[in-house]
Amino acid sequence: MRTLLDIDFLADEALRRRLAALSLALLAAGVALIALLVVAGVLPGACEAASLLGRGALPWAAALVALTLVSMPVHELVHGALFRLLGGPGTRVRYGHAASMLYAGCPGLVLSRARFCAVLLGPAALLSALLLALPCVLGYPLMGAIACVFHLSSCAGDVLAAALALREPSCTHVQDTEAGVRLLVAERG
Repeated sequence: MRTLLDIDFLADEALRRRLAALSLALLAAGVALIALLVVAGVLPGACEAASLLGRGALPWAAALVALTLVSMPVHELVHGALFRLLGGPGTRVRYGHAASMLYAGCPGLVLSRARFCAVLLGPAALLSALLLALPCVLGYPLMGAIACVFHLSSCAGDVLAAALALREPSCTHVQDTEAGVRLLVAERG
């Protein structure tokens, strides 16, 4: 395998600025969409509006904060589960915190580009769906929409790494590293 690109989330300051900009862009787009849905009368639901207008605003805000905070480690647990599922028997996942980011990783593990993109994007898709659906079922669609937007804005690294892998036509595999990911090409021999 030949290396096409090393993506270093810990030491590459230009990449970290790019991640921050992407995160803010995702947040701004989500806030704009929520604002449109509120103006259109789609959000909040009747139960939620009554709660927000009454004395329930503080518990509502506390529930939103809790939901948002819980989603972060759950996101990493989903990465870990996908690493184990797609990495095969013996795949060992490490969890930690570095440079203001939680992470799940399997340094050295090489997967096909499609499988690695599933590991990268799976938590964003799964948790976003849950963060939207569960509060809606409980009568709090605005809370779900806000929690989903916060979650998606924190997925900028996963989204960027997947986009770079998918945009590089010669990339056949991706390797997890201590600091990020490495895009690889299988050499014919």
